This record gives sequence, structure tokens and C-alpha cells, in this order.
Amino acid sequence: MRFLKFFFTITIGVAWASAQEPDFRLNIDARNVSVNVNVLDSAGRPVTKLTKDDFSIYEDGVLQDIQTFESVEIPYNILILVDCSASTEADWPLMGNAIDRFASKLRPQDKISVAQFGAKTETLLEWQPRTGDSLGVTIRANSKSCEGTDFYGALENAITRFRGISGRKGVVVLTDGVHNLFPIQNMVVAGRIVRRVGDSADDKDFQRTLNSVSRSDVVFYFLAVNTDLNPDEIGVSPTGGRAGGGNGVYNPELIYNMQQARSRMQQLAAAAGGRVDFPKKPADVAPLYEVIASDFGTNYGLWYSPKRPAESNETKPRKIDVRVKTPGLIVKKSRDSYTPSTR
Repeated sequence: MRFLKFFFTITIGVAWASAQEPDFRLNIDARNVSVNVNVLDSAGRPVTKLTKDDFSIYEDGVLQDIQTFESVEIPYNILILVDCSASTEADWPLMGNAIDRFASKLRPQDKISVAQFGAKTETLLEWQPRTGDSLGVTIRANSKSCEGTDFYGALENAITRFRGISGRKGVVVLTDGVHNLFPIQNMVVAGRIVRRVGDSADDKDFQRTLNSVSRSDVVFYFLAVNTDLNPDEIGVSPTGGRAGGGNGVYNPELIYNMQQARSRMQQLAAAAGGRVDFPKKPADVAPLYEVIASDFGTNYGLWYSPKRPAESNETKPRKIDVRVKTPGLIVKKSRDSYTPSTR
């Protein structure tokens, strides 16, 4: 079973409208803002020979100084991190092929490692360059590491795996974003008390992980399964188990919890200069892996320190604009804006 297995049982009875979208706000350290950029020509082909002098970054219309520039040619070290708790069970049979397809898109100078996580993180493949052979990676579903889900701990562990490694760094995480120790709050919905996952702003463990991610030089991409945007095709019963028959009926009161998990992944990806993709079925995972691998192999890394310091209690997002000197080129950047944090 996926996401709902990890939550509590709630009786159906509240309308869909009661599960309102939680506020999404990205807070990142205003002293170090990173942006990943892919540049395409008019035919949609990657442009990979640009230099630092070809780029300009503007924040709220003010030209910024690019502190660090990483060209396309710099090697990438990429960790594939797979949630092996029961929440991603439907994806396990296809993961070996998906990982091989990802690795096939890497360049000779790149390296890959694979790990799985549940309550703990377990290495499945140590760092190695791309090869023409299958990596032979399979999910060890019976491992004790897969019992429970320490989502935040897995991300913190992923960052530590890059210590002492030179070159650019990226992590691709397959997960539903569930964390066993989500804070739970009592909320009044339609005149009665309902237990729900607390907001990310009040989740101290999440804020600590978000801070670690935003301060690191590791880019995080998420393949988010069974969120409110791409729920399982098989229905889920009011008791949290599979309803069977693929009728697509879901407990509307749990949508709020799914939104909370999805919002956390979006905040983490945005803070790291990555993104979140939403495969609708297990077969979509391998093609998305290939797209992400191609992105890694053709993007530039830009870092700048904003000229305007962060203000206390600043709430208005700052707009980021990346431009190139050559006319006619298309710029795709990893983030359009951010809200600075003084924490």
C-alpha cells in the first residue's frame, strides 16, 4: 500500500472543499541563491558551450553578481534514492530497468550511486561511472531498513554522501514524501475534531531538513508518487487499505495530508534548485528518469548573493530572471522566485 497506510483512519463525511490546499512558500537562505539553467536553441536542442559571461541574473529587476558558475562539462555525481517502504510497492518491479535507463543517459565523466530508504538508508550501488551493462540493482524489499519511513533522515543522509566528492551533485528521490514522525494536530472541520498532519511551517524537523538542503550544493529532484495530484489508480478504503477494483474512490479527508506531503517535496526541490515530477503510473517512472538524466547532462549551475539583504518577516517573493546574450535562445530555469529567510 502507498501513502495512506502511514496515516490514521478517519471516517468519511467531509466534503472535498474542506481539504484546502496548504499555503506554499519557499524560504531559502538569502545569502546563497542557486539556479540551474538549461538553454535551448530555436529547434529545442540543448546549447552546451556557454560561459559565465553569457549569463545575467536579475532579482526583482536588479542585476546580480554571479558568484559561482558551473559549466555543462563539469562531471555530475548523481544518487538515485528510492523509498522502499510499502508506500512505493507498485514501482519496485520496474525500478531495475528504470535505473538502467537513467544510467544510459549519463555521460562518461558522470558517476551514479543507488540507495534505498525506509527507517534507515541502505546502499544498493556504490559510486561508479556509467557502463554499457545493466547495473543489476533491485530493491531489497525485505530489508529491515524498509520498515517505517524516515524521509527527512534519508535526505540528510543523502547530503552527507557527497562529502569529499568533487564536481556537481544531484539526488533523484522516488517517494510519496511521507515521514513517520509528521506532527499531528487536532483541527475543527465541519464542527468536529479531525486529526491531521500539521503545516510544514510548524514542523521543526522539516524546517531543519529544509535548511540543510538549501545550504548544501546538492540539487534534489523528486518523483512524487501517490500525491493528491497523482493518486493511486486503485481506490483506497476509508480504513486506509486498498479498496480494490481500481474504482478511484478516496477518502477526501486524507487529501489534506497528501497535500502536506507534496508541499514539503516542492519546498525542498525549490530550495535545492530542482523540481518535482508526478508519474501517474509506475510505467511513467523510467521515461521521467531519462528526462532528468538529460537535464543533468545539459544544465548550468549559477549561484549569487542577493544585493538586497533579507528583511525580517519578509513575505513577498523575489522574482528571478536569467538571461543570455545570444538572441533567440530559450532559457529554462529551475526556479522563478523565492522568499528569503533570515533564519
